[in-house]
Amino acid sequence: MRDQLPTTTTADIDPLAIDQRDAAKLTGLSAKTLGRLADAGEPVGRVKVGRRVLYHLPTLTAWLSAHAAAQARDTRPTHNPAR
Repeated sequence: MRDQLPTTTTADIDPLAIDQRDAAKLTGLSAKTLGRLADAGEPVGRVKVGRRVLYHLPTLTAWLSAHAAAQARDTRPTHNPAR
């Protein structure tokens, strides 16, 4: 009998990068806004491969998490003890 090699499909692999459309869906921002953020120096993980624009998923999710954490810090109610 022949040994069977495990088969791997693209569905089994987590993507390292996603396209602009998927990045926009993930963040809730438009592709244009993501591009402007990248142009302004925000570390959103934009990578240009030829004519394609991709977003490095770990970098994009880290950026999004950092912004969510910063927003949570900024929106915490301040504690004013009764006088």
